[in-house]
Amino acid sequence: MKRVFISHPYKDDPKGNKNLADTICRELAKKDDILPISPLHLFSFMENDDNREEILQVCYRLIDICDEVWIYGDSEGCRREAKYAKSVGKPVRMVM
Repeated sequence: MKRVFISHPYKDDPKGNKNLADTICRELAKKDDILPISPLHLFSFMENDDNREEILQVCYRLIDICDEVWIYGDSEGCRREAKYAKSVGKPVRMVM
């Protein structure tokens, strides 16, 4: 089973972005060969400007254990996750 890190914007519209990420993960979870790993679902309860860097560092560790990174938006966080993934040799798919 392929572990796929789901990179999705959050901060500009937390509720709307969470709903979109819910839909993405729900659809991907139906596939037998994909396990979606969504940091938005793991860390949205602690999202604020004080710990964004801390959360991003944890996201990098999650990227390390995933097989691929799929980007579903264009935000600073998505760009940084994509850049990190490429730097460690992970395939990056721009799904936007």
